[in-house]
Amino acid sequence: MKKLPRSKFRNSAVLLLACAAFGLTGCDASAPSENSSEEQAQDTASAADSADVSNPDEAALYASCLEIADKYKDIYTQAFDTGSLDALDTIQSIVSRLGEEGYCASDADNQMNMVNPDQLESFLSAAGSGGEAEADVLLVMENGSIVCYEFRTQGGSISAQRCTLYWEGGAPKAGYYEAFTAEEWYYTENGYFFFDQYRMPGYDGPPGEIGIRVKPLDADCREYNRKYVIPVGYNRNNVLISDWSESDGFGSLNFYDLYDLMYRMKYGMEAPYPYAYTGAEYEIPAAEFDSVLQSYLNISTDTIRSRTVYDPGNDTYQYRPRGLEDAEYPYPPYPEVTACETQADGTLKLTVQAVQTTNLTDQAVISELVVRPLADGSFQYVSNHVTGTTEGISGTWFTPRLTEDEWNYRYRSRSY
Repeated sequence: MKKLPRSKFRNSAVLLLACAAFGLTGCDASAPSENSSEEQAQDTASAADSADVSNPDEAALYASCLEIADKYKDIYTQAFDTGSLDALDTIQSIVSRLGEEGYCASDADNQMNMVNPDQLESFLSAAGSGGEAEADVLLVMENGSIVCYEFRTQGGSISAQRCTLYWEGGAPKAGYYEAFTAEEWYYTENGYFFFDQYRMPGYDGPPGEIGIRVKPLDADCREYNRKYVIPVGYNRNNVLISDWSESDGFGSLNFYDLYDLMYRMKYGMEAPYPYAYTGAEYEIPAAEFDSVLQSYLNISTDTIRSRTVYDPGNDTYQYRPRGLEDAEYPYPPYPEVTACETQADGTLKLTVQAVQTTNLTDQAVISELVVRPLADGSFQYVSNHVTGTTEGISGTWFTPRLTEDEWNYRYRSRSY
């Protein structure tokens, strides 16, 4: 296993301007992005009427953003009417249209390749050499809105102005203006531009770190990531951060964690066994539990029962949902497939990298995940092997599920 380098270019700067924070918080643990620019743009600045501002820089940025709205209004209107604003195809259509108009653009969750990336690459090259340059970047959100950035660099420092173009009653509006200088920034060998917006001590909103993928990924890699890897991710499981295989009984994987994530994959919803503050225990019918795991693993019922609490009398499994004691960090990494290979036995070997924006890295962990596509369109997870880690970062977001003794101490030896 190799230790991973941090960055290609790096710099630091002091804060020029920090706007007042305001409390729109939230995090979808299953979403690809742990900390998208959508969150940053709308969770750390107040909305303002673009026609009633005194700051000339703010007014100019709003005016530029409102001009952009005309470039894709037809796409927005059609998607709104058909209820498809959140569809990947809609976001791709908007990004493509912006590219045709000459803009440097991508999506806010880094799930598609940037158009006209040379504009941002040239800017970052100048920043790395201490030169002067400017670049504008547009990041499309799932609701058809756009985060608009104006970047400037001089002497190795990067400053930014940012606002959000959004729609209200079918009309475009601009708001949520901020201006700041990046405390740190990186442009990595893998093509990520990371930068860090200052947060005052005690700030309880989303983190200030932001990541934008500049270099493209192969289309097959992106498709495999959406189909096989994002559904697993890094939240509340160690599938992608530990070594295991079906031949060794799936290593140290926790079958209850697998049940949670695979139930969501199979049925499109969370398992119907909620957490309770005083602890909760359920008896899940064996056929249901086995079916969920066997939908995605080549695993026998004997192996499942050897690593779970099984009651043969009732033919059920004991199940205890995760709770406050084994909850996880709210901003886990998100996965990217950066290479793929079809092996001689028909399995796919996927190189998966953990992008953890909060640590300004696109290589928090690197692993090789093997997946077996089946003739009926389904698939099985075969193995995972960790090939690279970043010291002090890799796996720090993962909290193991409580053991039997830990659960009993937490919920049975205390009075509520």
